[in-house]
Amino acid sequence: METTYDSVIEQIVQSIFSTMLNINLVRVEEPAPSDHESLLAAVQIAGQWTGSAVLALSFDVASESAAAMLKLPLQEVTEADRKDVAAEIVNIIGGNLKSVLPGPSFLSLPTIIAGQDLDLQVHHAELIDDVVLRTESGYLRIRLYAKGA
Repeated sequence: METTYDSVIEQIVQSIFSTMLNINLVRVEEPAPSDHESLLAAVQIAGQWTGSAVLALSFDVASESAAAMLKLPLQEVTEADRKDVAAEIVNIIGGNLKSVLPGPSFLSLPTIIAGQDLDLQVHHAELIDDVVLRTESGYLRIRLYAKGA
């Protein structure tokens, strides 16, 4: 059975959002709504431990995060800004997770998908953690997949 890292994921993401973006997150147990426009950002982790970290951001959370990171007024945030910031955030999450997973391992470049009702399947991998957090502006979700046996 695969070890779960949900409390580590929660701490990493809360720390990133609090210190870098000045955005407070609260863990929630209900699933994030999937009927809104969102961004999916993913990084692959390969080595001693192999898997993927997938970050889903609602449109509003992606916009708020981009505005905070890039120090822009919210109304000036572009789609490219949202994607760049989502890529940076998932890269930071992946790097922090890599340090607590069995190593050595390497991180891929981030992959970004934007749209509505998005879903991402990680082929030959098992979902081992699914953490949903909420800000004042919306939801974000972090899923950790491990390569199946």
